[in-house]
Amino acid sequence: MAILYVASEASELKPFAELLTGVRKLKWPIDYAYEGIWESRRMLLAANGAGPRLASQAVEVAIRAGMVAELSSSKLEAVVSTGYCGAIDSALNELQVFVATRVIDQKTNEVFECAPVQAEATFASGPLLSQNEIAHDASAKQRLRDSGALAVDMEAAGVAARAKRAALPFACIKVVSDGASESFPLNFNEMRTEEGRLARGKIVLHALTHPAVVPALLRLKKRTEGAAKVLGEFLVSCRISAESRSGPVEPGAEPHSS
Repeated sequence: MAILYVASEASELKPFAELLTGVRKLKWPIDYAYEGIWESRRMLLAANGAGPRLASQAVEVAIRAGMVAELSSSKLEAVVSTGYCGAIDSALNELQVFVATRVIDQKTNEVFECAPVQAEATFASGPLLSQNEIAHDASAKQRLRDSGALAVDMEAAGVAARAKRAALPFACIKVVSDGASESFPLNFNEMRTEEGRLARGKIVLHALTHPAVVPALLRLKKRTEGAAKVLGEFLVSCRISAESRSGPVEPGAEPHSS
């Protein structure tokens, strides 16, 4: 049996992959696909770009690969949406691990309950709002707070919906990359391709023509690299209760540990 971890970008998963043994690349038709072993458990790591549609495609590819292999070691026991999230509640801090108790699809209002996560390390938990748009400034995050969620991302709803159709347990483990009061140095929504991926060429061109944003972009890059490392260390230390779902959501970003 295997656990599938789906993120937006390879950079969100690489520190996790570095902690695994027997890491090898998978021949999947997505941006990034690797597998490795942690304590005799098979871990599948996939990234396919930003947004629910691309994330759902990554889950679909993993499910089909497992069906073709027809091996018990290839069957999925759980699907995890992971990577960065943005805080929309001031109680959440940068580089803090956030475990969603439920995921709210901003477009459809569908709610997906998440499997509980156990870990010795502390983490915050609560509802997460998932939308196909980057919350790029503080005012946008403030508006999203009315949803009752504590954090926002772009992939969790797509991953959750596909996992639900496959009757697979779903968990959502994120790390906070930006605070509720923070605004990005540019609108990253304008830097996406038609498919939804972040176009690095557009970002580089914008930086070259607007050099004042470069220091802020470099600081953001350094912070997200640190966040990915924190996330990787948490992912190898936690356990997902794949046979059950989380209970009622408690208000506030309360720290938890097992």
